[in-house]
Amino acid sequence: MLFVQVILGGSAVFGYIDVLYHLVWGVVTFGVLIIATVYAAMELGSKSTLFRTGIAAIADYVVQIILGFIALGTNSGIVIIVHLTNAFVLGVLVTYLISFADSAEKASAHVLSQTQKVR
Repeated sequence: MLFVQVILGGSAVFGYIDVLYHLVWGVVTFGVLIIATVYAAMELGSKSTLFRTGIAAIADYVVQIILGFIALGTNSGIVIIVHLTNAFVLGVLVTYLISFADSAEKASAHVLSQTQKVR
């Protein structure tokens, strides 16, 4: 979702699409990030690495929103570059979040299969 967001943002900067598509997709992406973080907290607890990574991603996303509106209001090339660079940082955070969730799921499936063998 974040990479689509980057493509939509770049397309808006170069005038291929209206910036509204970038904004709407950003709201949807932020909602999915919040839902995934809440789910991580419910399943693994608030002390889990997955939940903490989700919180870090949400905090960075809020920074990204602020940068985006500053870029939109000022049309500053520097702010646009910082906004784009932060989007890639956010992409790394979310990729880590997804990879950690996948690893946790595989580990729990392995533990479950070992528990069933013992019985």
